[in-house]
Amino acid sequence: MQEAVAQLRSEFGRDAVILHTKQKKRGLFGLFGQTVYEIIGAVDPEAAKHKERKPPKKVPASEPAGPTPRSHIWPENIDAIYQGLLATGIPRETANGLISDVLRGIPDAEWGNAHRIWSELANQISQQVSTVEPWTFEDGQGIAVFIGPTGVGKTTTIAKLAANFALVAGKKVGVITTDTYRIAAVDQLKTYADIIGIPFEVVFSPKELNTAVAKMQDRDLILIDTAGRSPSNQLHINELRSYFQGVPVEVHLVVSATTKESDIPRLVEVFGEIPIDRVVITKLDETTTYGIILHVSKLAKAPISFVTTGQGVPDDIEVADGQYIAKLILGDFI
Repeated sequence: MQEAVAQLRSEFGRDAVILHTKQKKRGLFGLFGQTVYEIIGAVDPEAAKHKERKPPKKVPASEPAGPTPRSHIWPENIDAIYQGLLATGIPRETANGLISDVLRGIPDAEWGNAHRIWSELANQISQQVSTVEPWTFEDGQGIAVFIGPTGVGKTTTIAKLAANFALVAGKKVGVITTDTYRIAAVDQLKTYADIIGIPFEVVFSPKELNTAVAKMQDRDLILIDTAGRSPSNQLHINELRSYFQGVPVEVHLVVSATTKESDIPRLVEVFGEIPIDRVVITKLDETTTYGIILHVSKLAKAPISFVTTGQGVPDDIEVADGQYIAKLILGDFI
């Protein structure tokens, strides 16, 4: 097997990725004869274009008999599917992993069946995107804080949740904001709270937050808004974290679906210092590619709780579901 792997990389370069291996025996029904190893590999087209492909190594006829490896580059139809995954916003490493998992799980004869492969990819994504059901309050009061960069829709998301849980689910809801940087945000939440008929508090310090939470002990659910913070401003991140020390909060990282893939790792790393319990994806209506949902879920190691699909309160919010997200990401491919 080691010789087979070495020959694969000799022929197609060190960027070759092993997708599938199979051990066979030549002879009657494979019961007798020489052992042969079949290896299916792939080369990332972007990596390969920057490197000159080495010519195939010729094996002298005088070499002693032994296991005979067989290697293949990625079939053209699989490469087309790979490019399709990249077009959805799924990172290269994740796309490679998804296809590798799918090819390992289906017969070789099905590799040419694009419909089968896309269907299996949808299943893989739905399983890999972790989701969580809404609060049931069986364990008592829920206290949820919403953090994230500026402009991702934290305040509007809280208004939607408050309206749904108070008016539809009939729960006792309270709202607190620590966002004293934007007067408009305070006014917006206060207006929603007044319309819904729920208590609303503005706090300026961690001590005041503890006091406000204590005043809402009779609430089933407390929703806490925060000021948007830049991942580049460590001082502001530290200040944000200080608010919730000693308060049993469930932290929801709010991420816009329009966020660039390259910005996600830094965003998750910095806000993860709080740390992150749940992820909310907003602004699905403002983009046509949704691969970052899978990207965020995997990096944050936290389930997706809700997704928002517009500015409407209370309608444009949905409970996250793996199959729904997989269909959203793959779109017309399935």
